[in-house]
Amino acid sequence: MRRTPLERTPAAFEDADANLAGVLEELDDTKRYSAWIMEMIAPHVSGRILEVGAGRGTYSTFLAERGHLTALEPSPANSEVLRERLKDNPNAVVVTAELDGTAAPGSYDTVVLLNVLEHISDDHRALADIYESLAPGGKMVLWVPAFEALYGKFDQRIGHYRRYRRDALQALVHKTGFQHVTSKYTNLPGFFAWWLIVRVLGRAPSSGRLLSTYDRFFIPVISRIERHVHPPIGQSLLVVAQRS
Repeated sequence: MRRTPLERTPAAFEDADANLAGVLEELDDTKRYSAWIMEMIAPHVSGRILEVGAGRGTYSTFLAERGHLTALEPSPANSEVLRERLKDNPNAVVVTAELDGTAAPGSYDTVVLLNVLEHISDDHRALADIYESLAPGGKMVLWVPAFEALYGKFDQRIGHYRRYRRDALQALVHKTGFQHVTSKYTNLPGFFAWWLIVRVLGRAPSSGRLLSTYDRFFIPVISRIERHVHPPIGQSLLVVAQRS
């Protein structure tokens, strides 16, 4: 039986924030997965760094090691955790706010959004704001969930407006003005795991021991293989773009 796509009406911010709290806490324990993401984006992160939607700071400490970090987070609850985590880090400052286009042009050398763009209703406007905030030659790093076919009730609950295909997101990034855009799908087995757990069974992918088991036993193997082989599909999509 063919499964029809869900209406893309994500939970309101307050509800999504509450639903995300437990997910972000569990992500803190996926050390191998986080290290894999950091390995992939490290060559593109330096200088004055803006992390949009920093959450609880799962990746913030690493980013602060690459330059001076401004961690932007709209959730007051997450910002409190983030400030506590970064309070002794001289290379980091936390700002409780949304991406609103008020940053002075050329303020940053790198802007990073890790599982964030899908939470923003007007993603084209967000990309335009990021472009303006970057210095010439600056880079934007996007990590987003891939493939609308994987969109399930879990995506709705945590505030996802969409999931992305590579060609469509590349085109949108180019349209915003970025040059030298590269992209790749990641986590091929995760595509099928997400389809089964979220779309077919209707469960949260972080429930029980699923996340920790996947992180411990599967991520080390997947990361080694995908260092050399770029899969044609994946659970996530990495995009790196440069302001000319």
